[in-house]
Amino acid sequence: MGTPGSGEGGDRAGANGAYSYRASACAVLLCAMLVLTNCGGGGGSGVRPQAAVTPETPQTQPPPPEPVQPPQPQPPPPTQECVPLHDGTCPSVDDFNSRARRLAGAYAAHRNFRNQPGLAAIGADRAYAHVDLLKGENTSPGSGVTIGFLDSGIDTSHRMFAGKAVTEVFLGGTPNETGANFSHGTAVASVAAGIRDHFVPTGPQGVAWGADIAMFAIPTGSPEGDYDPVSLASPGDADTSWASRLNRVLAWRNGGRRVDILNLSIGYQGIIDDYDEADLRTTLGQAITAMAQAGATEKAVFVWAAGNAHGRPCASSVAHCENGKINAVSPEVLAGLAARVEELRGHTVAVAALGPGGAIADFSNRCGIAADYCIAAPGEDVRVAWFGPHPDTSRPIRGIGRSSGTSVAAPMVSGGLAIMKQLFRDQLSNTELVTRLLETADDTGAYANRAVYGRGKLDLAAATHPVGVLGVPVAVNANRAGNNLRATRLSLGAPLGNGLARSVGNHEIMALDDLGAPFWYRLGDFVATAKGPPVDARVRGFLAGGRREAPEWRGVSVQETSTEAGGGHLSLAEGGMMATLEGRAGLSASVFGTNREHDAAGGTLGWRPEGSPLGLRVGWITEDETILGGEGHGAFGSLAADTAFIRLEGDVRLGAWRLGAGAEWGRARPQARGGLIAEVSPMTTSAFALHARATVTDKDTVRFSLAQPLRVEDGRASLTLPVARTKLGRVLHTSLISPLAPDERQIDLAASWERPLADGRLRLGVVWSRNPGHSASAGSRLTFLAGWRRAF
Repeated sequence: MGTPGSGEGGDRAGANGAYSYRASACAVLLCAMLVLTNCGGGGGSGVRPQAAVTPETPQTQPPPPEPVQPPQPQPPPPTQECVPLHDGTCPSVDDFNSRARRLAGAYAAHRNFRNQPGLAAIGADRAYAHVDLLKGENTSPGSGVTIGFLDSGIDTSHRMFAGKAVTEVFLGGTPNETGANFSHGTAVASVAAGIRDHFVPTGPQGVAWGADIAMFAIPTGSPEGDYDPVSLASPGDADTSWASRLNRVLAWRNGGRRVDILNLSIGYQGIIDDYDEADLRTTLGQAITAMAQAGATEKAVFVWAAGNAHGRPCASSVAHCENGKINAVSPEVLAGLAARVEELRGHTVAVAALGPGGAIADFSNRCGIAADYCIAAPGEDVRVAWFGPHPDTSRPIRGIGRSSGTSVAAPMVSGGLAIMKQLFRDQLSNTELVTRLLETADDTGAYANRAVYGRGKLDLAAATHPVGVLGVPVAVNANRAGNNLRATRLSLGAPLGNGLARSVGNHEIMALDDLGAPFWYRLGDFVATAKGPPVDARVRGFLAGGRREAPEWRGVSVQETSTEAGGGHLSLAEGGMMATLEGRAGLSASVFGTNREHDAAGGTLGWRPEGSPLGLRVGWITEDETILGGEGHGAFGSLAADTAFIRLEGDVRLGAWRLGAGAEWGRARPQARGGLIAEVSPMTTSAFALHARATVTDKDTVRFSLAQPLRVEDGRASLTLPVARTKLGRVLHTSLISPLAPDERQIDLAASWERPLADGRLRLGVVWSRNPGHSASAGSRLTFLAGWRRAF
């Protein structure tokens, strides 16, 4: 490993190992270093590997080459963010995605999953994996969410609903699900929320098998004969009846349960294109008012079956009748209301049906003029809970059957919304869930045809995955762009040790994707701790020479700042340049600065009378965008600090040995701006070193030292962390106060040997570090160094 070079070169001389540069001189420095760590005491920074998954963002183009500069001290490498899982672990993003893929494979291999091919088509297996990892392996998808159904009723005794919270409310008379006729509501509810482990060999599972069911039973029928669009000229009491039923559904409560998602696999015949807004408001005004839910703090989502009119026989006088068959270019009238009525947009979805091959089913209405509020899902040969007459004997039976229609495509979407509501901790409003559902739909390839597929095919894998770039919302408004999560990190300088990292380790931080959906990560994985002084500082200190014996006036010398063992506050300007003026009576003055991305500058005043064994130095350092060498990025904002310090030093000669000691104390005044760190209190710092040197032969010199690198002794940081958001988009924060003092004290015991070699000087050394990085969990470290220096 090479040491930093210089523009002019130079001999090595000066106290604390500074370089003194002279024209026409050059120095060659070679150094090798080997570090052995005892891992028995734990790992240095405590960072563990780690989804809520993060999106794959495109790689940026590399910046243009910059002029070659001398190597600078590097901050600790950024840690990879992680997502807190239900079991307390925090895997890396790559590991999370790998585990999600494995789990998705396990879900897809389940017999009941395979019995419902449409689940794979909508990415349900990947959504289940996300729920498993983030919520717990025993958490059923959709748990805690109630899906409502306005349908024919439900057979609560069917095995696909065993053990499930099922409530049935009769809105149209007496129970009509006796098994004498096919129970449409039973079939529809099973697609959305039928249980998984029902032990029926051919049985499927519901999309959100953990969701609760609220069935609102009404009289229903099946269209027969030619397609006959409803006339708005004589609606009878339909408007009043619809409004009454919808209001009862929306007002329903059962303990803490309410209907957030209402599946409506029912409706009137008639393509929405053929009805204008004025007629619809006149005829269905009360129902529209009920569906609009004006003034509601949380609007229920209406999921409509688009209709099965395409290809049905029709009279030539009927609109959209082509060659005796209906060309259902748009959803039916109720399912397509959002295309005509503005106040229904945002919480209304029409669902078209896909066939087994993924194309639009022959019978399904297309999305047409309702494309902005329409999505497609599997709806042909869907396995369902059957309650109805046996096809051969007509006797009522319970079992598993197959059904086709947009009636069984709609509950695929309803179940998907329930999973999304659960996964995002019920922090997205229902209208935001609909927006996310539509925005994440697969609109590639054939699904880009909006007239047919609307927003595309339902994609639960994408809906439960971050969209775009995740940002950390420091501001209160969730809709405001946050700091890029990938760019967010706090690299703590060596003096800070692990104090802050220990305090924030298990706290969560919320990030929002481009659609405002929350994902949670462990804050500690964005905080990197240093494991002692940087490598190049260690090398410079190792190769530093002895103290200069200066004449009474030396004038001005220009040097590179460097520190030996026990490097104190000047280590904050490591690798910079220092100009020193030495004068009479032991007085000296220095100014220094760095030429790094984040500058540090300052000065010192020293006093050590000639012949005195003691000396005194006072100084100050101003750091631009760092605090004691630690820097923030992204959501951590920018940091700065001013530090004043005092140093007492002395040495004496005792026989062949020269013994010395130095101690420093400082006071830092940090500043934090524009990030998660709201305030940092003043901090006290310290460093000390004891050293001994002797020339044991006319060529060999040995050195020993015992030192504590610069360390924070007290202080605290106040952080304001985004942890949740409301359904109105306001970010909720929590305050955290963290002590900054590390939990241990790093002690370095060093020994070195030096002698002339080949017109230069060879030095070999070893450093044993206890509690590197001032961390109790860090194992001891043994570092071997070898260096050779030649001046010419």
